[in-house]
Amino acid sequence: MKVLGIETSCDETAAAVVQDGRVLSSVVRSQVDLFEEFGGIVPEISSRRHLELIHTIVKQAIDRAGINIKEIDVIAVTKKPGLIGSLLVGYSYAKAIAYGLKKPLVGVDHLHAHIYSAEIGSRFKFPLLGLVVSGGHTAAFLVNDLEFKVVARTRDDAAGEALDKIAKKLNLGYPGGPVIEKMAKEGNPEAFEFPVVKLKDGSLDFSYSGLKSQASRIIDRETLEGKRLKDFLASFQKAIVDQLIERLDELVKIYNPAEVAITGGVSQNQHLRERAMEFAARRGLKLHLPEKWLCGDNAAMIAYLGEKMFGAGYTEDLYSSPLPRTEASKGVKQFQR
Repeated sequence: MKVLGIETSCDETAAAVVQDGRVLSSVVRSQVDLFEEFGGIVPEISSRRHLELIHTIVKQAIDRAGINIKEIDVIAVTKKPGLIGSLLVGYSYAKAIAYGLKKPLVGVDHLHAHIYSAEIGSRFKFPLLGLVVSGGHTAAFLVNDLEFKVVARTRDDAAGEALDKIAKKLNLGYPGGPVIEKMAKEGNPEAFEFPVVKLKDGSLDFSYSGLKSQASRIIDRETLEGKRLKDFLASFQKAIVDQLIERLDELVKIYNPAEVAITGGVSQNQHLRERAMEFAARRGLKLHLPEKWLCGDNAAMIAYLGEKMFGAGYTEDLYSSPLPRTEASKGVKQFQR
């Protein structure tokens, strides 16, 4: 089975072809260059850029897979979550291809696909505790095959968002995570004290707004340059990871998973990877980490999960949409299994 995957949930226009779990091609066009001057994503600009690129990116994915588009058996596309304008571009394009080729359409949850990106080239054992850490999302799921239960999520900022915002405040560039990681390698992570946030209601949800505010106050009152700046960034990065690992440890105690996966754009961070490997070894758990090219937004993970979903009987009709359902659309069948 050959599956065409399309991903436009945020600021990457991506397409890929997967056959029987094997990635035949993956094309990703980032929009980072468009947003450097803004220090973050501008949704309208992003959706317009997707419109300009989508046809070319899909054609490149088909060509690099060495196939004709008529050989595609299933179209898989990101349906949620994401920027609605960006989602509509990819979803509408996918529906048009499905209609034209008379092929089935599968709508894929972007976060679920991130989790399954760690299974490409590997195999999960269930139940799996999957942690997605990115610029837009920080959430943990208990996964049993194609069933996903949210067991913790951020109450405010995502981990990657906190990194980006502090980098912006320091004028270090966008995206902030890679810049902070590079500079933090030469810093002392114990130089600044950032306690791990404990939510008053005892929840294991994540929260980074307080950490971000504390870091902002330090920036406002102190001149951070040279070694002192690197120490600050190393300490801030460590605090981001401390919360992830501490929450993960508590979730493992509660849910007793067979394995753990850490995915999403921030999972490229080497400090997080090393801490995660230490944690997994201490707990005696197998840890799944996606290859670094699969950590950011990509369509290979969409096609990969879409293939599994189609095999389990999931399809969408051509009246479906990533938009919230309205009163007028309640009679339209949105999802089939």
